[in-house]
Amino acid sequence: MIRKSIPHIFTFLNLFFGCAAVFLAFSHYFTAALIAVILGVFCDFFDGFFARLLGVESDLGVQLDSLADMVTSGLVPGVIMYQLLVISGSHSIDFSFNFQGFNLVFTLVPLALIGFLITLGAAFRLAKFNLITEKVPYFRGVPTPANALFIGALPLFFNHPLLVNSKDFLLTPFALILITILSVFFMNIHWKMIALKGFTRSNPMSILMPLILLVLVVPVFYFFGLSGFVIAIILYIFLSLLENVLGI
Repeated sequence: MIRKSIPHIFTFLNLFFGCAAVFLAFSHYFTAALIAVILGVFCDFFDGFFARLLGVESDLGVQLDSLADMVTSGLVPGVIMYQLLVISGSHSIDFSFNFQGFNLVFTLVPLALIGFLITLGAAFRLAKFNLITEKVPYFRGVPTPANALFIGALPLFFNHPLLVNSKDFLLTPFALILITILSVFFMNIHWKMIALKGFTRSNPMSILMPLILLVLVVPVFYFFGLSGFVIAIILYIFLSLLENVLGI
């Protein structure tokens, strides 16, 4: 019984950190929100790892994993993008509703709601993933956890000292909406994406791109810290595209 529960514990921890990240993102604690996402992704990796290691994979575990991912890797990046669009200066509208003594007053930024397209795109990808029965040694499209790390690191990336002169061009509604659209696109594209599980002895070249990615991201994280996830995921997509073109 305890052995079967170990993967579920990591799944619920993933969900917990996702819930914490939602609160932190709404409160503009973006660094803390990113750390919570990182911890959630860490737990997401180990729930599947221990399920396979202990031989306790189950349909229940698959569904719980997707539900947890929907929060940590779906809702959280949507909230962060919404907040970035608000910060970028998108126009806000004050709403007031009164009916038989019931008063409801709130402020909404309609354009910022576009950020939740990321959440919808993640839900679509996770639903498709649940329907896949064939096991393949690669990902199709950017995994939702990778996308969540990319979006989660954007606030830190925009404020990095090395990019202080570019912030006015990056933190704009147009740039953020473009990032949102590309995020949804790359999550649901059918490209084969780099995966460490794709390495096989019969194809030694399959380890080439993961090694190149590892070598490149080390200096990225050294100079950019946690905001380096933005550059790391861009490199991941670029090298995956290159791998598709070269047919490795």
